[in-house]
Amino acid sequence: MKMPKGLLRKIFFTVSTLLLTCSFVWADTSDFEFSNYTTISYEAGTDYVTVNTRYLREVNNDKYYYPPTGDKTFFIPDIPNSTEEEITQEREFKMDSISVVNSVDREVDYSTETDSTGIYVKVPNYKSTTAGSPFDITLSYTTHDLVTRVFDYVKITAPSLPEDVEFSSTNEGNNTVSKYSYFLNIVVEKDIPQLIRVFPSKYSSEEADDHITYSFSQESRIGNTPVVEFGTSIIYKFEYIYNTPKTDDFIDPKISKHFKALSTNIFELSLPREYGETNQSVLIESISPTPTKVGRDSEGNIIGTFEVPANTESEIKVVGYISLSRDTFEDNEIFEDMDTDIYLSQIEEDTSLSKYLIPTTYWEVEDEYIQSEASNIAEGKYTILDLLEADYEYINEKLEYDQSKATSSNLRIGAKAALQGGASVCMEYSDAMITILRAQGIPARAAVGYAELNGEEETTEELLRHQWVQVWIPDYGWLTIDPTYEGSDKIMGAYIDRILWETFSGDSLSNIKVYSANVEKIVDNPDYNISIYAVETSPDSDLYEYTDFNRSNEIEEENENIPVFEWFNTFLKTTIVGKALVIVMPIALVVVVLTILIAIFKNIIKKKKTKDTKKKGQPTP
Repeated sequence: MKMPKGLLRKIFFTVSTLLLTCSFVWADTSDFEFSNYTTISYEAGTDYVTVNTRYLREVNNDKYYYPPTGDKTFFIPDIPNSTEEEITQEREFKMDSISVVNSVDREVDYSTETDSTGIYVKVPNYKSTTAGSPFDITLSYTTHDLVTRVFDYVKITAPSLPEDVEFSSTNEGNNTVSKYSYFLNIVVEKDIPQLIRVFPSKYSSEEADDHITYSFSQESRIGNTPVVEFGTSIIYKFEYIYNTPKTDDFIDPKISKHFKALSTNIFELSLPREYGETNQSVLIESISPTPTKVGRDSEGNIIGTFEVPANTESEIKVVGYISLSRDTFEDNEIFEDMDTDIYLSQIEEDTSLSKYLIPTTYWEVEDEYIQSEASNIAEGKYTILDLLEADYEYINEKLEYDQSKATSSNLRIGAKAALQGGASVCMEYSDAMITILRAQGIPARAAVGYAELNGEEETTEELLRHQWVQVWIPDYGWLTIDPTYEGSDKIMGAYIDRILWETFSGDSLSNIKVYSANVEKIVDNPDYNISIYAVETSPDSDLYEYTDFNRSNEIEEENENIPVFEWFNTFLKTTIVGKALVIVMPIALVVVVLTILIAIFKNIIKKKKTKDTKKKGQPTP
């Protein structure tokens, strides 16, 4: 499973702010003031931001001064876990744009150093800082690290402040008091797409003629990564290719070309589905071969059935577009909160939700440890939103993302093992939260898809499946919760930077089924690839809906009882006995027909001979 970029950025932001280490004291007056004014500016249509950090050092007590010795060091960190090539390219981009100026915009000398974590910009303390003569410099540079742009969707992030940040300190030697301030503004042009999200919720905004400024207090940034997002919709293009292997070395392709039933494999593949929370819809550009059926299972997943030759290598290819949209910031509300008791009583009345509460192999709902943990979390949580947020925080506290597991075989260990310290990636975060939720009587299921998508069609990075959680909320539906993206900025609700592919209520996390006389060869080594990338628009015509591939122009609901005709079709084409019958039946049919014809012919000859004999025995008139 993939290391979440959101988590990486949170690590980055915590590291990015280097603070003085001192004892914490609040004071009404101070002898020294150290102020940091950070402005992150974004110009519409670009994929980078300009960062301006003004450092202002002031002396308020004329008894003291700050000598012109040493350096003021700014740290510009790398994104952790980036490739060496990515780090090198981004460092060059930043270094080419660095500038340092004083309060009258005159350039100031500086030097740079690098290590394994980032760039250090060192500015000499070139003048004494005295009362009435502050030290005032501004560092500027450009970076791609703080912005994600996918056509009309833009996400801008900013540094958080660590939990142990201090805004005032006292020097025990001379009893002087120093004050530290951290101001943050995110500035965007007014013609940027509509605002859809701001975090943290405590902020202020101000509109000017051509731009909007979002300001965040230093208190709200403690442990919180400020985020502003714009853009209510995204269109993704996907290409799904499943390479089907040759499993039959007996039947000649020349023969099966005319009698396909002699050598056939049948695949049931999960295709991208619709989803109400993000208004996710799917249109198809092409499917090859044409599916024999497109159905929908009880979870709402789309299942396509394909018949392919077993005696040659081939491929199943599906190309299409996925559209997502969400409300603007003003209209967006996760759901209407309700008392926990009322919520649970409504769940009990709805018997259709019972399958989302039961234990499974990996969701050990009835385990004593799980029950105890779930009960402790729920204590004192009187609304369902409070309880969901408490569960989210609990999972984040108990689990730690293991990058080595994400790049290995990634064996699924289950919720209890993960909560007791087992190596965890998104699968364990999801399994653990689903288990806790179900133990609390909250219907939950696993959601699988792809997240942190971009607009890069050509990419060498493998697209890995991501797993998260969905919770049932009355009068809302299935609510997205992604506990893998750790931090106080909880991912809950409609997010359009991800695609939901399929959902699961039980142990299995795959809807792929294969019917073949040599099924092990396919199942043990599945060979498929999915590419997904954002596009500006989709074609206006020549696109199909799933219903266009069914004779009835409807998507049939799948059920556990397979229709007799489908079962017999699968049996004949994909089992050894069935294939034998396919070969024997025509021969047997020919033999039967020939036998009948011979019998009829013999009967005709016999009757003719009898008639001729009777004619010979009659007297001549």
